[in-house]
Amino acid sequence: MIKYYDMSTITNSVKDMARLELDSIMSNNNFIYDTKDFERKFSQFIGANYCVGVSSGTAALHLALEAIGVKSGDQVATVSHTFRATVAAIKYVGAEPVYIDIEPHSYCMDPVELEKTLGSNSNIKAVVAVHLYGNSAEIEKIANICQAYNIKLIEDCSQAHGTYKKDKHVGIFGDIGTFSFFPGKGIGAFGDAGACVTMNKEYNDYITEARSWKEDEIGYNYRMSTINARFLYHKIDHFKNVLDEKILIDKEYDKHFNNCLVKSDVKHSYHIYSILHPNRDKLISYAKEIGVELKCHYPLPVHKLPAYKTDKYSLPITDLISSQQISLPIYPGVDYNRVIGVIKDLWS
Repeated sequence: MIKYYDMSTITNSVKDMARLELDSIMSNNNFIYDTKDFERKFSQFIGANYCVGVSSGTAALHLALEAIGVKSGDQVATVSHTFRATVAAIKYVGAEPVYIDIEPHSYCMDPVELEKTLGSNSNIKAVVAVHLYGNSAEIEKIANICQAYNIKLIEDCSQAHGTYKKDKHVGIFGDIGTFSFFPGKGIGAFGDAGACVTMNKEYNDYITEARSWKEDEIGYNYRMSTINARFLYHKIDHFKNVLDEKILIDKEYDKHFNNCLVKSDVKHSYHIYSILHPNRDKLISYAKEIGVELKCHYPLPVHKLPAYKTDKYSLPITDLISSQQISLPIYPGVDYNRVIGVIKDLWS
């Protein structure tokens, strides 16, 4: 069976160094607070002035929303074709999500639809734009729209490690960029971990304090562990090799399948290689019988999940993509020729 995702090759590249780091951490008994080296290195990798390591990508989104001043009763524009954590963080601060449809070929927020919504709704206080599957949203257009309406912009980069728009890493076009280091992400930790990046010292200082309880008001237990910080510190060095191999696999897949639209000014990081098929569930089932595991991201958009369900929005492109989306295995060491052969046999 070809697994949908296998981290073995990536993990083995840093296994020896990780064992040395673990020995050092246990000798020093410094299990939580030693994150500065990682934060410095990741901010340089992104091109941001500041980075704050936190306990998860969801925690990063929650803190980012608080840092820009979103509060209970506010509205936040975002997309429904995303992992539910994007919307959960909006709910955490007591705000209401306002859903914007996505572009049909990029899977990311449609800036035309965003501008229409902002023009007719003055209650929206912020936008959370998601760079999905490793593709970049039209983030310059989105940032310009937010600036014109004087509202804050957060970039959810949980799936966009190594994604660039016009030679600028995503996450620094808006006010704050948030990252997840869940083990299956481009740069994955030992467990859950995340980070906020920003050019703004005030936001950086707020998030740094709020992640560890704060002093004068209620804060959070959102700290990053030392072992995750050290593990991520070394994985950044190996990430270029991971990206290079994913790009090679993408080129082979592109010869046979139509992936999402990747514009010439975008460097896609291929966290997910996504295709569409009208008989999605049947294809996934047949491929598994033959020995290739495929996945679907996401069969139900967030606004149709039980905990977030609402009938207030018409999102035709979101609904179409959610009903047809299939994710192909793309990671170092995968037998991509076998994947291509199986899917081509089933394609019609």
